[in-house]
Amino acid sequence: MTSERERFAVMHQFGRTYRAFMAAFEAHVGQPMPRWRILLALHDHAGGGMAQKQLAERLQMDPGALTRQLKVLDQLGWIERTTDARDNRLTNVSLSDAGLAVVLDCMPRRIAFINATLDGLPDDLVRALSEALAQIETRIAEVPSLASADAKSSQTKAPRQPEAR
Repeated sequence: MTSERERFAVMHQFGRTYRAFMAAFEAHVGQPMPRWRILLALHDHAGGGMAQKQLAERLQMDPGALTRQLKVLDQLGWIERTTDARDNRLTNVSLSDAGLAVVLDCMPRRIAFINATLDGLPDDLVRALSEALAQIETRIAEVPSLASADAKSSQTKAPRQPEAR
């Protein structure tokens, strides 16, 4: 079993790697990752646009953060937002022609960046990394339930009595 120190070192490395990846992605692809994820999701969605709520769920993104990103994309002219014809409470979002051009322009750089990042790593290491990251993501999602379980168990334990002197 790894020591606590090793575990902290792994998580610090995870954070450094994430930050380095995000900065390098933007430098190579030309778009920050949050913006790119939105553009790509709209590009990949069959049938054109999608409800903003559906987009937030698909991206697992906070609705407020998504709204801020969409405002920028709208100002750039890369998306179109319309009120849903069947339910005027919903806002539908789709790529504009300019947005589609951006995606098509950035896609080769994205592919080249990902390939350059992973080239030279053995396939089994890439698969192991993918599996490890998926397990960490699952564990992160479970942390709140673990914390509440720990809190409940500590509440049910009898308080420690001061030692007699």
